[in-house]
Amino acid sequence: MHRPLTRRGLLKGSVLFVAGAAVSACSTGDPLAKGTAAPAGSGAKITLTHWYHEYGEEGTQQAAMKYAADFTKANPDIAVKVSWIPGDYATKWTAAVLTPDGPDVYEVNDVSPNMVKAGQVTAMDDVLGAEKADFNPKVLAPYTWGGQVYAVPMIVDPMLVFYRKSLFAKAGVGVPTSFAEFAAAARKLTQGKQKGLFVGNDGVGPLGQMVPWSNGNLLIDDRDITYDDPKVVEALTAVKDLYDAKATLQGYSTDWWDPGALINGAAAMQWVGLWAVPGLTEALGDDFDAFALPPFGPGGQAVVNMGGWVQVVNGKSRNLEAAKKYVRWLWVENTAAQTDWSLAYGFHIPPRNSAAAKADKLNTGPAKTVMDAVAAHGIKQPALWTAEVRQPYTDAVTAIVKKDADAEKTLAEAAERSQDILDKVPVL
Repeated sequence: MHRPLTRRGLLKGSVLFVAGAAVSACSTGDPLAKGTAAPAGSGAKITLTHWYHEYGEEGTQQAAMKYAADFTKANPDIAVKVSWIPGDYATKWTAAVLTPDGPDVYEVNDVSPNMVKAGQVTAMDDVLGAEKADFNPKVLAPYTWGGQVYAVPMIVDPMLVFYRKSLFAKAGVGVPTSFAEFAAAARKLTQGKQKGLFVGNDGVGPLGQMVPWSNGNLLIDDRDITYDDPKVVEALTAVKDLYDAKATLQGYSTDWWDPGALINGAAAMQWVGLWAVPGLTEALGDDFDAFALPPFGPGGQAVVNMGGWVQVVNGKSRNLEAAKKYVRWLWVENTAAQTDWSLAYGFHIPPRNSAAAKADKLNTGPAKTVMDAVAAHGIKQPALWTAEVRQPYTDAVTAIVKKDADAEKTLAEAAERSQDILDKVPVL
């Protein structure tokens, strides 16, 4: 998935909507161009650029383009150029917003105080308007700095462990209730070409963060780095034991966010999100279910990671008010589009309480299992656990699990680096 960005690849994923008509981006020049002026004869006065990462579910790109076209039909003076960005999206948007030609509207997972100070985002309280009260406060909290909200949530994505019921029955394995049972199940389910667990092609994936969470340490507490801790050493030692046992699938053709390894029987368990349920149902019928990562041990907690995507408006946009108008129309007012985006392709939890209450598709089968696990065990990543702050920890996990580094020493040194970075994050 982390393919290098090429001009050809970026052009391939871009479509411009002008007064309801789609025009190939290949005829409009570089999609990174700001495009303040719409093509001659279109009737539009300005063109917004809107970046999405490359969603895996079939039909999502077409849906995003339809939403843009519908907006332009209702607002003929504003054209929208949709860019579908393949590969390492985070690196690409991070680089793009440092230039004068960054997108007007883009989606992210996190909004940091550094982004606010750099003007890479703008306050969205006026965009949320009276409907702000209908958004889950826990979902808005990580994007709120200095009393202002800097993002509009699009979807909430719970991630947990999915498994093949038939493979569990064949191996005589039950749903684990502790990390020790989970690791034992992964080893027992590793048979022939089948691995017990798929968490990513590096064999570690989200376990480096989730297992310490399950042992009661979220790695950061407000402005204090907390991962220089025996509980984290204990958790990462267990992750290393699982890695060394060769019970995790590595080097598969798709990565952890695609359910292909579970569907094809390459792994009996896989860390993936609620979005995969429609595809799994189509391929496996009722031969799958899900469970929260079990508590590490006494004093631990089961874990469902509450991820998701939010829309932000570039604070440096030359078309700031038009961009805000577009985001409000699409992600606040247009409840039909929001429901379509959350439930018509993969499954996601709508961030608005009223829409989530009407999401009947989430109230049956494995989707309901996930929703029950969310209610009992959902954990949202702390807001200041930003990419910069967590990088030393990520490097430490790799060194400990894959390179046999001393866990206590490596974590202590990394924690000092994370704390130094965290101390430089502005207080808003």
